[in-house]
Amino acid sequence: MRYESRRIKSLPEELRPRERLKKLGPENLSDEELLAVILRTGSKDKDVITLAKELTSLGWKNLEKMSYKELSAIKGLGEVKALQIKALIELSRRIRNPYGKTEILHPEDAYKVIKDRFSDHKETLVALYLDLSHRLMDLEVIAVGSLNRVFSQPKDILRRAVELSAYGILVAHNHPQGRAEPSKADIDFTRRLKEACRILGVELIDHIIVDEEGFVSLRERDLI
Repeated sequence: MRYESRRIKSLPEELRPRERLKKLGPENLSDEELLAVILRTGSKDKDVITLAKELTSLGWKNLEKMSYKELSAIKGLGEVKALQIKALIELSRRIRNPYGKTEILHPEDAYKVIKDRFSDHKETLVALYLDLSHRLMDLEVIAVGSLNRVFSQPKDILRRAVELSAYGILVAHNHPQGRAEPSKADIDFTRRLKEACRILGVELIDHIIVDEEGFVSLRERDLI
């Protein structure tokens, strides 16, 4: 005996995916219900819930690997819906990894990524987490301080590196109303962070200080 699913047209309106989404929120819908909302309609032979259920049964990883042509060949899907699924998967990938294939190979690369992350009135410390190929895995604002000081412990920076199994980290902070010259406190902090990185097997790639006109790399200054 097989348990049959009801077609969407036979469902009470309050049980249809779009109504459930409005009432319950996306976190309470199944994968096939969410996909049905995106696809909107089914085909001549399949209602949208049946079609969505067949697609999600293939597994998201398999759907991600399938080409547009392979998707469009699935009975009941067609070209337009295949394109919708490819767009959905790509958006999901970009949400998971908003930095894509961004590489940090030079201090200038890091500066381009971080330059708009700072306040004009408060020192801010940010960390970039890189993989073995120096691709950007994540960026976090670690701490926000006062006009001329920001405080953080190495553990605040390294926690995320451990979670990501990152190869290396690059830290940066700004001098809102001063030149991007490293102070003694900046140098001492960098050395403590480098030692903590060494213990955990993480590479400290650089510490960059930013001001209104540009930046200074402690790596280029041979201070790391």
